[in-house]
Amino acid sequence: MRFVSRLRLGWAAALLCVLALPGLGRAEEYVLGPEDVIQVSVWLHPELDKSVSIGPDGTLTFAPAGEVKAAGLTPKQLGDRLGDRLSTYLRQTTTVTITVTNYLSRSVYVVGAVQRPGRYGFQTLPTLVDLISQAGGAQPGADLSRVQIIRKEGEARRVITADVSSALRDGIGTDLPALRAGDTVVLNSAGGGAYTGSPGDAIAVLGEVLKPGLYPAGSGIDLWMLLAQAGGFTPRANIRLVRLVTPAASGSQVRTVDLKSASERSGAPTVLVKPGDVVFVSPSASSTGWLVFTQTLSISRDILNIALAVDVIKRNGN
Repeated sequence: MRFVSRLRLGWAAALLCVLALPGLGRAEEYVLGPEDVIQVSVWLHPELDKSVSIGPDGTLTFAPAGEVKAAGLTPKQLGDRLGDRLSTYLRQTTTVTITVTNYLSRSVYVVGAVQRPGRYGFQTLPTLVDLISQAGGAQPGADLSRVQIIRKEGEARRVITADVSSALRDGIGTDLPALRAGDTVVLNSAGGGAYTGSPGDAIAVLGEVLKPGLYPAGSGIDLWMLLAQAGGFTPRANIRLVRLVTPAASGSQVRTVDLKSASERSGAPTVLVKPGDVVFVSPSASSTGWLVFTQTLSISRDILNIALAVDVIKRNGN
């Protein structure tokens, strides 16, 4: 019995030694980044509890602690830092707990023929197959043989095409390209043709159309033909309020087109849309979607970033 007890103690000691080795027995701690959304909880001071977004510069503002650098810290490190700051104002030692509620610094976009297009944040980036599943799966008719990953590399963008269909059929999903934060995954409809050109050579069609996204423009295309390529209007579309956004040296020029009146008028002039333009079909019941779109427009004039505004609009229900 004594031998068995000593043996058990030996195994227990060996197990403790293994668990104490660096990188074993505990998951790697998440490091906060810009745009992450966190919940701040202050022990014994529920009036200070709030949800806070980390700014693009990596800082957050939390009253009464003021501005604090958050990016690059783990949640525990940020909690300790905020606790030290708050102790000065509260005149007592306090504990601050940080919980990440949205991992937007490690996010990817999914657009096109999926059930729930949008922006998705992850503590650990998933595989391409898992991401499509997270977005509700592919829509009927989606072309899984030409799934595109648009990746920003410096000032340029690279398009990576992945054959998800073959990977699923042959059971080699792990051989698909690994996703990176900031990637945009595009699922195109079968027969519709994947857009493989530069985003700057395309036109973005957003708002109340059946197939929002990027479309090839050539040297220019008639607005009606472009909207037909985008599948036509949804039942919520206000075709009296179609906005055409054209890039200009001093920002952007916005022109409103009343397509209903134009369709009722014989000899109405053709509305030509050119590469780099953005067409936004407004909803009939709300203007919030246009407000979100203009906010995105003010942040970036990159047509791909502008095209992603459709996901923000959809997630806001407008």
